[in-house]
Amino acid sequence: MTTAGIVSKQQRLIWQVAMTGEFQVDPTSLTGAAATLHDLAHDLQAGQFDRFLLDWARDPASHPDVARAMRLFGDFAHDQYQDLVALLAALSTRVKAAAIGYQQTDEATEQDMTRFLTASTFRAADHRTK
Repeated sequence: MTTAGIVSKQQRLIWQVAMTGEFQVDPTSLTGAAATLHDLAHDLQAGQFDRFLLDWARDPASHPDVARAMRLFGDFAHDQYQDLVALLAALSTRVKAAAIGYQQTDEATEQDMTRFLTASTFRAADHRTK
């Protein structure tokens, strides 16, 4: 599915919720979103910035103040990058847990309805007791 298709589907859900006041959850969609977040975190972790590249900008290759500023910025950027990867991984876990929760709720509701329908018997109005 293309990114445009995903955005369009999400936008339609937002419009539906806004217009009808209803909320719909698709556990399969949540599971897919969790997998996408996990893959993104994995890909970002694999392609992270290597701080040893900043060693090329050390004194005497560049002015000591420039080298120090680059090292501070590189360390800050690396920390922010690690925070983003951790945030995406945590968000993926939470979305996956929500999908499992909705799926278990749906299965329990389905079992209750099946039990009600299979255990019920129809009685004509003239055979019913009060």
